[in-house]
Amino acid sequence: MIKFMLHGCNGKMGRMITEIVKGEENAAIAAGVDSYTGVPNDYPVFDSVEKCDVDVDVVIDFSTAKAIDALLDYCVEKKLPVVLC
Repeated sequence: MIKFMLHGCNGKMGRMITEIVKGEENAAIAAGVDSYTGVPNDYPVFDSVEKCDVDVDVVIDFSTAKAIDALLDYCVEKKLPVVLC
């Protein structure tokens, strides 16, 4: 099973991806990152990528452009592949 972080999880596309992945057997959202944490999720949500301490295989991004620099720094440090959307 592929575990991924959903960066921008509480936005419109993040919520859509969360619903789609619920029915998948081979993928799971292990953590989310969003500056707005007021949406209930089935996975832990952090208000910044630096605070995320959950092990994941890949990061999928649906955040804003201003969050990309910190995300890329995090992915380089952790040696994680990232899909920027």
